[in-house]
Amino acid sequence: MIPYTRHTLPNGLTVLVSRDRTSKLAAVNMLYRVGARNEDPARTGFAHLFEHLMFRGTAAVPDFDLPVQMASGESNAFTNNDYTDFYMTLPAPAVETALWLESDRMTGLAITPESLAVEQRVVVEEFRQRYLNQPYGDQSMLLRALAYERHPYRWATIGIEPAHIEQATLRDVRAFYRRHYRPGNAILSIVADLDEERMLRMAEERFGSVPPGDAAGAPARRTAADRAPPHGGGARRAGDHDQHRVPHGRPHLARLLPGRHDQRPAGRRRLGAPRAAAGPRTAA
Repeated sequence: MIPYTRHTLPNGLTVLVSRDRTSKLAAVNMLYRVGARNEDPARTGFAHLFEHLMFRGTAAVPDFDLPVQMASGESNAFTNNDYTDFYMTLPAPAVETALWLESDRMTGLAITPESLAVEQRVVVEEFRQRYLNQPYGDQSMLLRALAYERHPYRWATIGIEPAHIEQATLRDVRAFYRRHYRPGNAILSIVADLDEERMLRMAEERFGSVPPGDAAGAPARRTAADRAPPHGGGARRAGDHDQHRVPHGRPHLARLLPGRHDQRPAGRRRLGAPRAAAGPRTAA
């Protein structure tokens, strides 16, 4: 167990700090509770798009990476269905730089027609390169769609199709930013060889004045029925949409397993029927 201190600012930001006396480096992590599960099924891929946009800079800091590099640090991010995580590693005395950059892009991200167009092209190209132009690249997508009927895990972080990103408007993207990238939807963690009270004060100084934001329009909490889609009583099958671009079929078989919080005895759990993805596209 790593000992840490937890504090919540008045604007809702959760702050976790831990002193690590074994390293001269600091790790600053900003996690936003937004992933593919928070997207509109007709507008998927937005959380992953923002993983890119958040590095496009602000009015105050046009080049996000430059101050990080000048502080001898590095930064990166990743997105999944549940959250988006931004992290920095830099010398402990430069923690203030990381907090300045994170607080700045939480409120002042420069979402312009130019920056959006650039990242739309980048994300669409990533979609095509990793999933559409690669043999068997979209097989995991086929399995997701089979395994989940209503649950938002049925699409990958990259989205359902490139058109959702290509057709994203500036208004849609700015609304997504206002809804999800706010203090009450974020967790800031700082680990460094610094006094914990000092780290909490630095977080308060940088983020305390950030408005809490408006959660209006955020997706409602899903019901148990939404989280556990029907199995349909039998196996379901789908195939690659373009069987001619692969040398041969490659079957994948998957089963739905109980949720990790399912307390029922193993013998009373109803496991899903097998789902397969292979061959020409069919349904059964």
